[in-house]
Amino acid sequence: MPMALLAPSPVHVRIPAMGFPDQHEVALCDQGGRPLGPRAQNTRVRILDATVVLLGEKPMRDLRVIDIARRIGSSPATFYQYFKDVEDVVLHLASHVSEFTPELVELIQGDWTGRAGHERGRRLAEVVIGHWDRYAPILRVRNNACDEGDIAFRELRMSTMMPLVRAFEDIIDRSQKLAAAGAASVAQAQGEVAAEESWQGGRLHPMMGAVALASVLERLAMYHVSIEELGGTREQLIETLATLLQSMLTVRR
Repeated sequence: MPMALLAPSPVHVRIPAMGFPDQHEVALCDQGGRPLGPRAQNTRVRILDATVVLLGEKPMRDLRVIDIARRIGSSPATFYQYFKDVEDVVLHLASHVSEFTPELVELIQGDWTGRAGHERGRRLAEVVIGHWDRYAPILRVRNNACDEGDIAFRELRMSTMMPLVRAFEDIIDRSQKLAAAGAASVAQAQGEVAAEESWQGGRLHPMMGAVALASVLERLAMYHVSIEELGGTREQLIETLATLLQSMLTVRR
């Protein structure tokens, strides 16, 4: 399948203001270290929201401080009171979006067997796709900058993805250990079985399997609009993702 067909769909409509609060920070300060009052905090949020909108229209490398300033009806001098440069504001946005990771980890953890496990997979797929729908401009810029070798964006992406990988790895590892214990009991009871008849395929390495799952989940969410345009529906994609997740996380080898 040509990769050109799977390019993320460009954003043609204005993205609603997201109002990025800094609840984890004790006090917001400007570049000079001075605490921000309510009016200054509002200006800072407008800069963040304007950057998100512009990232939906052009790549980060083509985005200039003056573009952001004009979008909010201000000047570059105002921008520089709050951020060092375009990359600084985009990194802040990407960091904010990454705070969503603990919710995904919590959703991954748990029982993946039976109908409840399948529903867990559907919920995870829906949440991740919805997350990409809302924050696509930021996430796309983060991933592109990471792929281009930007260290700051790479570290941020890794810090976001690794908790998911570890959670998937733990589920696969536990599933394999339970399966191994059950297989040993059956073999002992039934005696030796012909090797060819009992072979179920190669072994899934927990870490490699976890990385594959995290990557598939991210990429399908990132490209889901283009994939659906090739034929199929969002519901079919969610169902397929749920089935894939459950089959990998309840692996028997």
